Amino acid sequence: MAKKHNNDLSLGLASKGLTELHNLNGRCAVVTGGAQGFGAAIALRLAEAGAKVVIADRNEEGASQKAEEINSLGYNVSSEKVDIFDASFVNDVVQRVVSKNGRIDILVNNAGIFSNCYFDNMSLEEFQTTLNVNVVGTFNCTQAVVREMKKDGNGGSIVNIASVDAFKSSAEGLAHYTTAKHAIAGLTRSLAMELGAVNIRVNAVCPGAAMTEGAIALVTAGAPEGIDVAAQWSGIVGKTPLRRLCEPDDVAKATLFLASDMASFITGAFLVVDGGILVQPLEGWVSPFVPVSYTHLTLPTNREV
Repeated sequence: MAKKHNNDLSLGLASKGLTELHNLNGRCAVVTGGAQGFGAAIALRLAEAGAKVVIADRNEEGASQKAEEINSLGYNVSSEKVDIFDASFVNDVVQRVVSKNGRIDILVNNAGIFSNCYFDNMSLEEFQTTLNVNVVGTFNCTQAVVREMKKDGNGGSIVNIASVDAFKSSAEGLAHYTTAKHAIAGLTRSLAMELGAVNIRVNAVCPGAAMTEGAIALVTAGAPEGIDVAAQWSGIVGKTPLRRLCEPDDVAKATLFLASDMASFITGAFLVVDGGILVQPLEGWVSPFVPVSYTHLTLPTNREV
């Protein structure tokens, strides 16, 4: 049996049960880019927890269809078309959401774009477009929602969907994407410090390689002739300690945790959801304490111990 807390510090959130801590009843959550992939999975998990969810996506038809699909399960989800790079457009959407729901308690900045292009072939337009959507879009949505959260006075939770690329470059041809995700990491830290006094928490979820609709389409379309795409995915799995790729629901569950009262004293944090990729040793290095057969690496021929 779990031990009860008896001191005064245990009052408040500590008196809530686990079910109540995950309960988002009465809260309104906006999920950008929620028509598919991570965003769709996040919208479903937040709705399951009781939140009124608004899927905001530039794909108006896709957002509406996803909302209807989730609502068919008995939840409360609506959709809004939005261009997150257009600050005026974003502000109008936020005002409509507040008018319909009274307030916004949770913002999930999931919308973003991803492409593969080697740096010497990358146009300035492609670089700027990636930053405009992934960084400026996050800025626009966050600023509009934070202003409403401050007016309401009840605080809130902002979860940015970043990437393991916020810590290191995961592949070649991603200079624009990696730059954007580093910017999101910086924005997360800065806003956590700035908004803590008004009880607005700002955190980030950092997924590893994932099998989303967009990722599969991009990798398949961009693969050079003769490249076995399935083998490439298998190679990533082989380098992942948990031996599988990230799935949208992995990211959704991490987002739900950070959005809920389970994470009430967590801000400025980065929840890495990568199956252990970031803890892999450097290529060619073998710990003297781990049998070589467990490392899947080749020992240098002239290695000194």
